[in-house]
Amino acid sequence: MLPMDDMPMADDLTQPDANLPPMPSPATTFATSAQFASASEGIGFRDATIGDFFGNTALISGPSYGSSLPEDGFNMPLGGGDRRYKITENVSPIPVDRWFVNYNHFSQPVRDISGAGIDVDRVTLGLEKTFLDGSSSIEFRVPIVGGLDSTQNASQSGDQTAVEFGNVNLIFKSILLQNGNQSALTAGVTLNLPTAQDGQLFDTSGFLVSTVANDSVHLLPFVAYYRQHSSRTWSTAIAQVDFDLNGTQFYLDDDGGTRTCYGRYQEQTFLYLDYSVGHWFYEDCCGNALVRRAAVIGEIHYSTTLNDTDTASAGPSGDIVTNPYNRLDVVNATAGLRFQLGDDYLLTAAVVAPLKDEENKLFDSEIAILLTRRF
Repeated sequence: MLPMDDMPMADDLTQPDANLPPMPSPATTFATSAQFASASEGIGFRDATIGDFFGNTALISGPSYGSSLPEDGFNMPLGGGDRRYKITENVSPIPVDRWFVNYNHFSQPVRDISGAGIDVDRVTLGLEKTFLDGSSSIEFRVPIVGGLDSTQNASQSGDQTAVEFGNVNLIFKSILLQNGNQSALTAGVTLNLPTAQDGQLFDTSGFLVSTVANDSVHLLPFVAYYRQHSSRTWSTAIAQVDFDLNGTQFYLDDDGGTRTCYGRYQEQTFLYLDYSVGHWFYEDCCGNALVRRAAVIGEIHYSTTLNDTDTASAGPSGDIVTNPYNRLDVVNATAGLRFQLGDDYLLTAAVVAPLKDEENKLFDSEIAILLTRRF
């Protein structure tokens, strides 16, 4: 039994050891997190997700456009027909300095005013820049879309496609919690801004019936969890909600400057849940080949509406805009190969396949080619 003089007193037990490191302050945590983006393994540069989504779900129908049933309508011709955005489109939860070019080809995701299904090609130019010692970043994306012409004429047949500038996206993200270089929890928000031009709808006689105002702003907060399972294997889980803040107005201005507003359509709120896992199966042992690494990536994507569809007037003769199928549950699978070229370039090729049918199948298939450069 220890002598009384050698036993620890209560005051001794409550005093911290002088040799223990201090608890990190928020500033220290942010500074440490910069190592994540600038680590020698290039975490955040190499391990981005691929993506899957095309979200034009509203259809316009009515006597002015030669259709009677809402499900026989055509898609809103704004931004080439492609306006929604998901954070999973070629992004890492970890902030990183980079520029990138995304190419996505969607098979038959939209219908023009004649009811013909058309393919959509989207090229996205993007730039991401870090700040706060690399713990946060802001990203800027400009889509250029070959799809629906913003002018749709029910009296014309044939091609009604065009190349259109889409809606610009601004993305802010920051690391909240980090466990060394093993895992990180991040959060952020996306603003989808109405920079694409307005649409114009002409009836079966060739007269302008309605202007579709591209003035809807989408707010998309998200949280993401990144984990490095080994030096070659990683995974990412992302949850995001897409809110339409102010809706899309349908109106007509007459020669006297009087505006007739038919209605305002507010798009449904979407929940996006995404999981991506990748493995680097090849690595150049010498570090001087063109292809330094090669990875295989698999992803599963679930998108669902959180509220019932809106229905609004889209013209003077009982024309409407709505989602005729109301609630949607979309599941897509993505598979791709990624190559690290030298120290600073990534090239990714992927395919996306819908796993559901009917209204829950937003396109027939997708091909994605992604090029990213770190700086």
